[in-house]
Amino acid sequence: MLALVAARTARAQHGIAVDDPSWRLESSADGIALYSGSLREAGVVPLKAVMSIPGTIDEVALVLVDIPRRREWISNFDESVLLERTNDYDQTEYLRVFVPWPAQNRTAVIRARVAVSDDLSRAIIAAQSVDSHRADPLPKLVRAQVHASTFQMTQVGNHVEVVALVFIDPCGSIPKWIVNHFSRRAARATLAGLRRQVARRLYSPAQLAGMHRRIQGYRAFRDREGAVPLFQ
Repeated sequence: MLALVAARTARAQHGIAVDDPSWRLESSADGIALYSGSLREAGVVPLKAVMSIPGTIDEVALVLVDIPRRREWISNFDESVLLERTNDYDQTEYLRVFVPWPAQNRTAVIRARVAVSDDLSRAIIAAQSVDSHRADPLPKLVRAQVHASTFQMTQVGNHVEVVALVFIDPCGSIPKWIVNHFSRRAARATLAGLRRQVARRLYSPAQLAGMHRRIQGYRAFRDREGAVPLFQ
């Protein structure tokens, strides 16, 4: 079983640790703080986002896994296709996003894995690009590369504290300053959209209970499959 990440302050491959002092605050508005960083890899655009969402991890997770509704809250979103779901905590997706003219739209194929702390107060989604023959029939366009990125949720009272670390190489010939501007704007719009979507309370008590059981079941899955513990 592939490891997710090594610890609470893990450094993503080709990335910057969440608590690294090199992150620079770019903007803070509407409860969303965006940070930028720099890497040696010329094409990789690092982004850190921090925000708080009223609600529970169960409620946020239901929004995240609801593929048909993603257009309602993800900025510049075109399409998401579930290619393979190995289990409740591991799946592969094809993603397509709009990119402003004159650049060509981007696609990505990512593997997303989930881990949950034993006390259920924290959950993390770790995602990065993979190769999958199941994506072959779908348009490739310009294939972006997602380096190991994380979306961490921590339950604090009646709020979920979110910290997202994203490392994407859009590939192609887009100037990096345009990519930086576009990615920050899209990140802010997407996080604000996620908060609004959670606030809509779209899911039934039965759906919330099902997600809670899924989250509770992670420890048994981890012990059974020998997954590397994420939270120490």
